[in-house]
Amino acid sequence: MCTNLLVIGASARAFAASARRLGIKVNAIDLFGDNDLREVCGRVVQVHSGDYPDGLPAIAATFPESPVVYTGGLENHANVLSRLSRERTLIGNIPAAVERVRDPTFIQVLARENGCSYPATFSSPFGLPKDGTYLRKPTASVGGTGIIRWVGLDGKPCADGALWQEFVTGVPMSASLLVGPEGIEVLSVCRQLIGRGWCQAKQFSFCGAVELSNAGLKQDMRTRLLEFASALVERAGLMGLIGIDFIMPRKTTKDPIGKPIVLEVNPRPTATMELAERRTGRSQAGLHLSAYGFPLPTKSIAPTCGRDVCWGKAIVFAEKPVYVSLAFDRHLTRCASLMEDQSLGWPMVTDRPRCGTVIQAGHPISTIFASAQTPGNVLRSLREHVGEIVRVL
Repeated sequence: MCTNLLVIGASARAFAASARRLGIKVNAIDLFGDNDLREVCGRVVQVHSGDYPDGLPAIAATFPESPVVYTGGLENHANVLSRLSRERTLIGNIPAAVERVRDPTFIQVLARENGCSYPATFSSPFGLPKDGTYLRKPTASVGGTGIIRWVGLDGKPCADGALWQEFVTGVPMSASLLVGPEGIEVLSVCRQLIGRGWCQAKQFSFCGAVELSNAGLKQDMRTRLLEFASALVERAGLMGLIGIDFIMPRKTTKDPIGKPIVLEVNPRPTATMELAERRTGRSQAGLHLSAYGFPLPTKSIAPTCGRDVCWGKAIVFAEKPVYVSLAFDRHLTRCASLMEDQSLGWPMVTDRPRCGTVIQAGHPISTIFASAQTPGNVLRSLREHVGEIVRVL
């Protein structure tokens, strides 16, 4: 039985809170060390950006013996996962599987062989147009960080390398999947919020998502995604919670079918999965641990709100350095109280920074939630909530 857990990643809050609702004792290491993460954990280490990710195994060694779950960002560092797995039980996809699904060539071939599409991708800009029709993407990018339109100017070099990928238009989407002994289950499909000005986010930064209803993704596209996911699981041996980011294209005479355009595979719990947990009450931590054969100490105490309610989240970014004062913390508390009628028992402002923190320009401040009967109403509520948050910045 899993009664003790160490959660590691760029942000550990969502998975750690989910595990704590199962009665599991949780510790965490992440880049933020936010207040609400500390509320659900016995011990939290906020790792300095200069020590992330290479310093994580040494920090993990200072915690009591327990299994490890990794979240966002570490899929780009299979060597770090290998080091962690030598000392701890890793509840997640093994480094070899992670490396495989993070290989653009592998994903490109698999997507095109299994009912989907994939953007033209190159390891060098030689011969490519310099008019913004291609993107330069860091190979270790998280949440869209460092992605720029390619106009022939390198700008800041990519420390871990880069690739050049055709910029495709359409609706940015994500599918959250559970891979277990009984097969593949689609937990949710979300429309991603990318580079939204009202979130103060940079052009290609992930800044939230809104869950779609079952009718939000046509059956043909869902079938193609499942065909791709099945091949992915078979060829790479994935298990547990995984995510697929894709573009839902607008139909054209050139592509009347509108195949989903796969962008990347995230072989670990993703940032949108807490929306499905809020809607259904099914613990993302419980689903992930159970897929790997770990019995759970209890059922989740998560509140449920009925499957006819949609949830969304928006990440608020800093346009300039923000000092988190006691007054700003009280402002977040007041904003959360104004959203109480939509909360259905859930916190509406999360990833709350500690007082005394200075949040640098371009970094996230906090995460805001909204619920409603339709995705459109969720999006409108998110904009209103975020507007209230940034009003004092």
